[in-house]
Amino acid sequence: MKSKNDNGNKELKKPQTTLRDVAVAANVSEMTVSRVMRNRGPVAEKTRKKILGIVDQLGFVPNKIAGSLATSSSNLIAVIVPSLRNQVFTEVLAGITEHLELKGFKPVIGISEYDSDQEEALIRSMLSWRPSGLIVSSMAHTEPTRKILKKAGIPIVEIMRVAKEPVDACVGIDHINAGVLMAQHFMQKGYQQIGYVGWSNRDLTAAKRFQGFSEELKKNDLEIIGVVEFDQPVDMERGKEGLATLLADYPNLDAVYFPNDIAAIGGYFHCLGAGIDVPSELAIGGFSGLKIGQLMPVSLTTVLIDRFEIGRRSAEIIVERLDGQQPESINIVDISLVKGGTT
Repeated sequence: MKSKNDNGNKELKKPQTTLRDVAVAANVSEMTVSRVMRNRGPVAEKTRKKILGIVDQLGFVPNKIAGSLATSSSNLIAVIVPSLRNQVFTEVLAGITEHLELKGFKPVIGISEYDSDQEEALIRSMLSWRPSGLIVSSMAHTEPTRKILKKAGIPIVEIMRVAKEPVDACVGIDHINAGVLMAQHFMQKGYQQIGYVGWSNRDLTAAKRFQGFSEELKKNDLEIIGVVEFDQPVDMERGKEGLATLLADYPNLDAVYFPNDIAAIGGYFHCLGAGIDVPSELAIGGFSGLKIGQLMPVSLTTVLIDRFEIGRRSAEIIVERLDGQQPESINIVDISLVKGGTT
């Protein structure tokens, strides 16, 4: 695992926005702010809107833990992932859970369904119960979410992608390079009529891989001939359906890139049913290195990522920060190309 630290002197505790801060900024009493946040009691509509605007501006989250519990430490760590339908995230959660439980913490899991507004609602809800840390599988937050995270006062780890300036810390891979690796492999094998079955840019990690893949082809005077995209994550069924649609429009393709292994396996099943020999008539490439792809009659060519390690390292960072340590803020997990029988 490669790591680098752009923020080694970061302090564990950040100033946390309080109800009093909101009251002072709005020039009202704390009771008035409390009434607005609980949506109870008489408050003028103009005042209510002003307070809610300041709440968003300051990234304030109300504390639902009453009395002395409000300042006590919790053994709960909030974890937000986009889906549990994708085996990638179940393995990430396995790494998170194993390390947290080893250290006496418990994960509380929320599912955002690749929706930034839903992610924001989950973060507001989870932080209101004052967990000791937060792990979130996204770096593309709404502006209110980003403000909330920066004011949370707890360790925050964004996973799956890396960035030069994470909210706090990040653990992930270089998704552009993952796409580059597959493009280079396709070209080394001599494929020139290349297609893609994927989905819209809501999955920003898949979009980064597509970017790296297509840009590497262009550097070598090649282009993606045809694209089929869905408005939902591409599972096995959509992978199969998408490849059928793609080949109907572009029958001369000699290789197709998929955003994940499950979709690529769906594409392979289409080939089996349509009598298309893989790889002599059509090559297939995926991403993530799932075991099921390696157990197919023809093993899948893919890019392997250590999903368990991403989860384990993110949990480790949370625990280290809570112990007063200063772990590296940017953590890049290695990837590798797996040359299977589908190319």
